[in-house]
Amino acid sequence: MLRTFFFLSSLLVGSVLGTQTTYSLEAAQAELAADDYLHAAEILDSLERRGEVNAEFYHALGNARFESGRLGSAILAYERGLRLRPGNADLRNNIRYVREEAGLTTPDVPDFFLLRWWRLAGAAVGVTAAYLIGLFCWWLAVGGAVWWYLRRRQMEEKRRFALLPLSVVAATLAFLFIMLGRTRNAYLHQTDEAILTAPEGATLRVSPTAAGSMEAELEAGHKVRITDEVNRFVKVQLGDGRQGYVLRESLEII
Repeated sequence: MLRTFFFLSSLLVGSVLGTQTTYSLEAAQAELAADDYLHAAEILDSLERRGEVNAEFYHALGNARFESGRLGSAILAYERGLRLRPGNADLRNNIRYVREEAGLTTPDVPDFFLLRWWRLAGAAVGVTAAYLIGLFCWWLAVGGAVWWYLRRRQMEEKRRFALLPLSVVAATLAFLFIMLGRTRNAYLHQTDEAILTAPEGATLRVSPTAAGSMEAELEAGHKVRITDEVNRFVKVQLGDGRQGYVLRESLEII
């Protein structure tokens, strides 16, 4: 009797496990390849809630949302992927394509080219590695300066004059790498850029009230910079310089 009970229990557990969906990026990509975009989006949304995200994840999520007709949410996913990997050409090309499909003609909020290069360097090195390299260079600088001070009288003249400048170079590199790590970390947690994701778009108003005069009707997918927040409204700036207020629930932070 007991043996029969364990046998039936194992069959029941096996059947339950066999019917469970495998929630992984590979499973979602397979669903995308099979043109089952709704199921792919379900898997990817589950992975996002669990925090299992990277640039490849956001690329797949953007594709699933685009094929499901959620253009604003697709652009949001691509932008979040670019936040993790700024140099990804596929993500940039997809954003450009979806913007054209959405009929968006307003330019994106511009970034200074040196800032883009700095962000690329931060993504290539990574926050942790930048801090570690910075600390290593700092200790080299301190050690070199202390060694120069203690041994300056016994050193050869050529070595004495070379050691101190090398310590200065190491200190400069330490400062640059630590700043690179700090700015990369701040960029990953930046909250002043958003995408309009409401399917119906949003109304840009001149004041933070529902009765405020309408400045423009914005389509879903617009990238905006948040400059202020008043009750249910946020003040945003568009890529062409226009400013106004939109409802907070019409956009999502990148």
